[in-house]
Amino acid sequence: MKKIEYTVIITFTMILAAFCFCSLFTDSDGFSPFENRYLATRPEFSAKEFFTGDFTDDYETFLLDNFVLRDLSIKGYQSYSNILFLDAFTESETVLASVDVDAFVTAGGQEGLSAPAAGEDASSSWQADDGDETRQGGNNVDAAGNLIGTGTQEPGQPDLDEGSVIGVSQTGGAQSTDSGQGVSGTGQTDTAQQPQTGGNAEGQGPAASGQSQGQGAGQSSVQQQAGAGSAADTSAGEQTDTKLNNSLIISGDRIMMPTGSSGNLAHFGEIMADFARIMPELNVYSITGPTSAAFYASKKYSTGGYDQSKAERIIRGSAEGVTVVKAYDKLKEHRDEYIYFRSDVHWSALGAYYAYAAFCESAGMEAADIENDFTKYTYEPFLGGLYSQIYKTPQAARLQNNPEQLDYYIPKLGHKLTLYTMGNIKTPRTADCIINTNFKSLGAYKYSCFAWGDQRLEKITTDNPNGRKVLVVKDSYGSALIPFLVHNYSLIYVIDPKGFNNEGSLDLDAKTLIKDEQIDDVIFCFSIYGSARKIIRDSLTSLLLR
Repeated sequence: MKKIEYTVIITFTMILAAFCFCSLFTDSDGFSPFENRYLATRPEFSAKEFFTGDFTDDYETFLLDNFVLRDLSIKGYQSYSNILFLDAFTESETVLASVDVDAFVTAGGQEGLSAPAAGEDASSSWQADDGDETRQGGNNVDAAGNLIGTGTQEPGQPDLDEGSVIGVSQTGGAQSTDSGQGVSGTGQTDTAQQPQTGGNAEGQGPAASGQSQGQGAGQSSVQQQAGAGSAADTSAGEQTDTKLNNSLIISGDRIMMPTGSSGNLAHFGEIMADFARIMPELNVYSITGPTSAAFYASKKYSTGGYDQSKAERIIRGSAEGVTVVKAYDKLKEHRDEYIYFRSDVHWSALGAYYAYAAFCESAGMEAADIENDFTKYTYEPFLGGLYSQIYKTPQAARLQNNPEQLDYYIPKLGHKLTLYTMGNIKTPRTADCIINTNFKSLGAYKYSCFAWGDQRLEKITTDNPNGRKVLVVKDSYGSALIPFLVHNYSLIYVIDPKGFNNEGSLDLDAKTLIKDEQIDDVIFCFSIYGSARKIIRDSLTSLLLR
C-alpha cells in the first residue's frame, strides 16, 4: 500500500517539476489569438528591480501568462463554465463591474494605438537610410507610456508620389513640414477571402497590454445597479440613473457598453457651433454613433437616463449652423441586421453604412450602393476588443464557441491613401487600399482595419471627378464610415483630434488645412461615448477654435 502511495506522490511531483521546469523556458510571441490579448513578455533582469521586488512581480506575471498548456487549461475552464452557464439564463443581463473601460479605450479600443511587434524596442525612433535600404519604423511612446505609432517600408519598394501636410508642425522645436516622400509597405493577408492589396504594413495594430486587457476580467461578475459617476440629461431636465462607468453589460453572447445622454453633449455641440460661425462658408455635419446598448440592452439600460436617442436632440439644441444627421433613426430601422458587433464596442461596417446613408440624405447626396459599388470581404473568426475584457468569465465561453465575423467593403472606385503616422508626421506612407487587410498585425483590435485605424492625419485621393473635398474629424466610430465616402468625394482628409495640440503631441491648425485645400464639407463623426469625453472636447477646441 505504501509503495503505491509513494509511486503516486513521486509521479505527481515529477510531473509538477517537469511543468515548472518547462515553463521557465517558454515564452510567448506577444499575442494570444485564443484570449485575444497581448501576453506578458519575459522581463529583463535588473539588480535594482530584483531588490525592490519589481522583477519578481513581473516574472510572476510572465509565468502566469506563459506556463505550459495554458491555452488548454483556460479552454477547459471555459468549457466547465459553459456547462454550468445554463441556457435558461442566457437572456438575463449581467453587469461586469470594475472593468477599466477608459484603459480599454486608451489601449486601442477607440484610439487605434499601435502595439510593438515581438522583440521591438517600444521607445525606438524612426531611422531612415539613404537609397533603397529598408526604412524601419519603431514605436514612439507618449508621456503615459502608450505606444503611438509604427511603420515599415520593405526593401525594394519604389518611392511614390509626395504627400503634403498643410499647417502641421512638431512641438518642442522640431521643424515644420509641408511635404514628405511617400513610402509603401507590403503585407500578407491571413485569410483566403481577402484581396491581394498593397499598402499593408505590419505594426499598425492598436495596443493591448496584458495588464490593461485583463484588468477586471478575472473578477467574478456582480449583479448590481449602481456604478461610479452620474450625469444629467440637460435637454429634458431629468436626472439620469446612476451611471455604470467602468462596467459592461453581458447578455447571452453579446457584450455592451452602457452609456446615457449627458450634458457634455451640449458642450460638444457648442464647439461645433463656434467652429461653424468662424468658417461660415463650410457645410458642417455631425454624426453621433450610439453604442449597441441603445438597441439590444433591456429597457433598464436603454431608456430614461440611458436613452441614447436623446443624444442627437441635445447636440442639435446647441449646435447652431450644424446639420445633425439622424443616424439613430436609420440604425433603429435596421436593428435586426448585423449592424453591431457582439464582442466589440463598435458598429459593424454595415452599421456604419447606414449612418453614411443617413448623412447622404441630410447632405442631399446620392448614397453609394453597398452591393454594386463595393467588393465585400469577410474576416473570421472575429472576437472584438470587449471579449478581451471578459475572457476569464463564464460568459466568455459563449463568445468563444460562437465567434462572429468582420465584414469590410472595399470601394471599386480607384483611390490612394496617405498615412501621416502617429509617430512621424514628416514621413508619410501610402497604401493602395483604404482597408488594412493585414489582420495579423492588428492584434486584438482588428476593427482598426477600417481606414487603418485612428491615425493622426490621413489623406485619401479618389478617382471621383466631382472635385468635392471633405474633412472628417472623428474617433474610431468614424473609421468604418470613411470607405463609403470615396463614392462622394475627390479628396478626403481625416483627423483624429486626440493626436494634436495636447501636451507632448503634434501641433495643427485645422482651419489652415481647410483653407489651403479648399475643403467644402466638414463631418464630425464620434461615438456618443467619445463625444462626451473631455479629451475630445479639449482637442477639438484647440484644433478648431484657437
